[in-house]
Amino acid sequence: MSWSDVLDGVDAVESWMAGVSYWVQVPVLLAVLIPLVWLVAGLVDRIVERLLWPHTRREMRRAAAASIRQGVPTDQVVPPALDRAESSS
Repeated sequence: MSWSDVLDGVDAVESWMAGVSYWVQVPVLLAVLIPLVWLVAGLVDRIVERLLWPHTRREMRRAAAASIRQGVPTDQVVPPALDRAESSS
């Protein structure tokens, strides 16, 4: 299978879509685009969460809850992002 075969397949689908009625095009495109957009949104969400996790309130709450379980006073809790910044300097 080569790129020309893939491009021929895409051209065939495009030609078919251009030739069918509008009322057929809309459901077909929605059936393809909605799952595709949902997957892309999930991927973007995971990337953003991975990049920003040290700065989220959820991580700060987890750090505070862990320190309470360990008996550390809450005024001495250092959020994970600040902890890494202090250790690198």
